[in-house]
Amino acid sequence: MKHFSHPHALAIFEVQESNEIICSGCENKLCGTTNYKCTKSNCEFTLHKSCFELPRKILHNSHRDHPLTLYPTLPERDCMYFGCNACGEEPKSFVYECLECNFSLHAKCVTSVAENITREDHQHSLILQYEWPFPIEDCVNIFCKVCDGLCNDSNWLYYCTECKLGTHLQCATIKREDGSSLENEETDEEMTNEQKLTMATIKAQGQQARLTFQAQMAYMNAQTITNMWRSSHPPY
Repeated sequence: MKHFSHPHALAIFEVQESNEIICSGCENKLCGTTNYKCTKSNCEFTLHKSCFELPRKILHNSHRDHPLTLYPTLPERDCMYFGCNACGEEPKSFVYECLECNFSLHAKCVTSVAENITREDHQHSLILQYEWPFPIEDCVNIFCKVCDGLCNDSNWLYYCTECKLGTHLQCATIKREDGSSLENEETDEEMTNEQKLTMATIKAQGQQARLTFQAQMAYMNAQTITNMWRSSHPPY
């Protein structure tokens, strides 16, 4: 059978447990009895059944203005690209796109990211946030409670509004390295002056990085608009 993403015919095949075969659609490991593989002997294209059956167009709650179209690889565009709007990484496989809005989602982010996550080390569910839970102008930093890295205000995250804590998408189901609970964080009263100064420095650096990034984006968008205008209005 044929699939729009590949020029050759595909056939159903079963994956053995000992085989490490990666799906060309989502980049996850294949498993089970119903998968698809290219019939050409020198072609390694493979798909999960679920990836084979992905719809060509979808409406997604994270982008309600327009439908998203499925592409086998990242399509060309006329403006700067900043990665998947969910996780921030550049898609190397199937991707859902709204080229009009420069909006992009990994197919695997669309299909495998849960709306909420329950963790053993936290009393509340972490809720998926498509947008930053604070006004951008407030310059609020959210540090992932699992890896301690700074969360990107342009990407999705998991967040507990009651405890005001969040995690990266990829960290939401991972245990902390020290095995401690998400609640076992030092309060301001328990921190030394040196620790408080360190945290304040980290937050200030995060705010500066965000402002610099926003300024760079504004400059590049302005350059793109200028170049597009010049290309459509050649000098006489």
